[in-house]
Amino acid sequence: MKNKEEMINLYKENVDIKRLLKDENAINISKDRSDFISYPEFLKYFRDIKKITKHDVVIGINFTYGWMPTIFDFRSNDIDLVIDILNRAKQGKVPSENELEVLKKCFNNSLVGTSKLLHFINPDIFAIWDSRVFRYLTNKEPHQNRIDDYKSYLDYLEFCKFLTEKPDYNSIHNSIIKKVGCEMTKFRTVELIMYLNGGKNNSLLR
Repeated sequence: MKNKEEMINLYKENVDIKRLLKDENAINISKDRSDFISYPEFLKYFRDIKKITKHDVVIGINFTYGWMPTIFDFRSNDIDLVIDILNRAKQGKVPSENELEVLKKCFNNSLVGTSKLLHFINPDIFAIWDSRVFRYLTNKEPHQNRIDDYKSYLDYLEFCKFLTEKPDYNSIHNSIIKKVGCEMTKFRTVELIMYLNGGKNNSLLR
């Protein structure tokens, strides 16, 4: 996989504010989608928790997998370490590659599922990562080894910060919130634009 500078440059080559504006304008989406109904409730669950416990991890990863096509299965017993990493994520600490590996191994060996749980825990600094987002960012097919690359995910988070801190992103952010009908962080709105435009068949686009 490319190094950090090469990967972020690839993202920048493919995605800029003009493309996000165009692609956001093309979105035609129903506010009644089940994921939009569940989304604020998932955020509230973790927002109301001061400190994450095993109880919260079990509940959180299982409702996270309500957004996944597979059944959840714990793949490791490192629950104490997992809890420690997640509590630090809640406080604003982005996991290292080694820590992401610990989380991924525990959570069904899925970096996608891990990214969703991290987003629900702290939506200001974590964006959801999946095959559609990867395709949008790179114009490449999302083979499993590409999706499971920790560096690419961490570079993606840095790129989301780069995009959403641009003044021109505010109007894009507000527009997608109006379409969805609920409050979201900028990391969620930028990821949602990528997700909705990153499929092979984009039926949600005008």
